[in-house]
Amino acid sequence: MSTFIDNIREKAAIYKLKKYLKKAPRTKHLHNFKTAQTAGILFDATDAKNQQEVKNLIRELKEKGINTQALGFINKSKRDDDYIGDSTFTYTCRSDFSFFYAIKKEAIEDFVQKPFHLLIVLVQEQPFAIDYLGQLSRAEFKVGKAGLDNDLYDLMIELDSSKGIAELKKQIVHYLNLLNNN
Repeated sequence: MSTFIDNIREKAAIYKLKKYLKKAPRTKHLHNFKTAQTAGILFDATDAKNQQEVKNLIRELKEKGINTQALGFINKSKRDDDYIGDSTFTYTCRSDFSFFYAIKKEAIEDFVQKPFHLLIVLVQEQPFAIDYLGQLSRAEFKVGKAGLDNDLYDLMIELDSSKGIAELKKQIVHYLNLLNNN
């Protein structure tokens, strides 16, 4: 029964999302680590190992002079006390969305409205909320794992399903270093 209801919720959210994206299309621009000044990272914060990988990525990006913010989605109805945000990290959970996935938290709305040069979606499996936030993002260049949502990404990294977030992060960094933006 809950799968049926979730399908209806997601279809309604996708319908509203498509209408919104038609009215306010994002500006697309190719960026690499030399041209990007800002980056956003969307990740699944449910697993603590993912947070460490995101911290490592943020450190690498800051060394390159890229101002970075991360939004972690916790696939639970309530956020634990372990997830405390700061100027770099913001956390969201299922209760931060309405029944049809409208955003209820101002910090999340600020994140998706920020025109980042890069949006890195660092997930192995993509919960609907992360896909939704990625679609809403005003980022100019979106990077993530191929096969999750090919409409979302401007650059997709093909990765064996047995590889984890660490390998995805490594490949994203590798390809963003290779991109030539002349």
